[in-house]
Amino acid sequence: MKNKFLTSILTICMVSLFLCGTVCADKVSLEDIGISTVGQKVELPVLLDSAPGGIAGYKFTTSFAPAGIAQVSSVTMPEWAGIKVVEGAPGEKVLVSALDLEMKVEAGTGQVQICTLGIEGLSEGVATLTLNITEITDDNGNPISVELTPATITVGSQTAAPVPVQTPQSSSTQVPTPEVTPEIQENTPVVEVTPTVTPTPVPTVVADFTAQLQEGSAPMTVFFTDNSTGYPTKFMWNFGDGSSDNTSPLQNPQHIYRIPGVYTVSLTASNSEYTNTTEKAGFITVKPMHLPVRGAKNNVTIFSVPDGAEVYLNNAYQGVTPAFLTNLTSRDYQLRLHKEGYYDVVSPISILDDVLPTFISGFVMMPHLAEIGELSANPPQTGAAYIVSYPELVNVTIDDTPVGKTDIMVMNLAVGMHNLTLQKEGYEPWNDTLEIKNGLAVIQTYHYEEPYFSLNRTVEYVQYP
Repeated sequence: MKNKFLTSILTICMVSLFLCGTVCADKVSLEDIGISTVGQKVELPVLLDSAPGGIAGYKFTTSFAPAGIAQVSSVTMPEWAGIKVVEGAPGEKVLVSALDLEMKVEAGTGQVQICTLGIEGLSEGVATLTLNITEITDDNGNPISVELTPATITVGSQTAAPVPVQTPQSSSTQVPTPEVTPEIQENTPVVEVTPTVTPTPVPTVVADFTAQLQEGSAPMTVFFTDNSTGYPTKFMWNFGDGSSDNTSPLQNPQHIYRIPGVYTVSLTASNSEYTNTTEKAGFITVKPMHLPVRGAKNNVTIFSVPDGAEVYLNNAYQGVTPAFLTNLTSRDYQLRLHKEGYYDVVSPISILDDVLPTFISGFVMMPHLAEIGELSANPPQTGAAYIVSYPELVNVTIDDTPVGKTDIMVMNLAVGMHNLTLQKEGYEPWNDTLEIKNGLAVIQTYHYEEPYFSLNRTVEYVQYP
């Protein structure tokens, strides 16, 4: 049943929990707290009143309304959590998730500590803290219905005064007890206690994958499935055939192998801290498509100007020009010639009996015109850049031209140095450079904001296109 909960997180198939106030619902307790000064941090325990079926795990996101008054400065996870995930701290919107892999929280357990939130005052005022619970399940994989009352966070002078303790009076003499107001000395120092925070570990990534089909005839479409562990969020595939779509950043991509051969496939997967690459040599085998064998056989030689064009008969790859094709059945075929930088040649071709044992067909290929007037057969030196950031949705500008938000692939960049600027509201701009190399794609990864790790960037180059 733990695996069922883990699978639900990996596939992001969240079970919606309606926070109803019925008597059958368990309660998640949040206490109202007061923070005396801006910058002070106070711990707020998050408790589940009972766990009749145990706890397999949970996932929730914090939110404050209005914003700007308080934030989550730290998260202390419970001892029973085998996997602990915290994203976004310090901040107002923090994701907290845990799995009880060893079933330490047994069925019938009473009050259970979910976690402890460190709350920091940002400005004077009153805010409401809410936990948006997207999943919490018991040991049988069943969703637990919970009732949650938001907590009131008061920061600064509006902090409510403590309620005085009432002392019982003697029944014989009703003497009123005078209210004593403690004296506050002007220069009395305020001692702030900052809780010790243990960083939540990020799981190690191990890249792995499978393919729906590993052997077949060209053209062959292969569907790849990511089986990586460690909650990776970024992916880069290399399909190994050197085609124009040889790489992909999708988690579960598909690729068409058009040329027969044996290909090595690799996958690089990463989360906020770890990156891992798995390469499988000879993973895909693509064979030529054999045409039907019927009746008499004939031969044909296909030439093109220039030569080196890929030859296809009825979409079956036959080699490159000059191509000598043998044992062809008498029938009509569709011939297609393909060469980078030139328009495809598509022409019907008829193979006839008793005409010639061998005949020759020649085709002149027309070049593309490039945007600046040069022939694309002699293309400019270009490369590409794949910009990845943590967090995502960071504005990317290259050479003073906005190109979009991360994560983003920018194609056809001229070889050489380019200025790169990353901008996100609430953060200082990050100015950097891109070095573009001919026929390669540079992958630059930026850890733009990490609560437990220093800012850093990684650079690597892969074949492109």
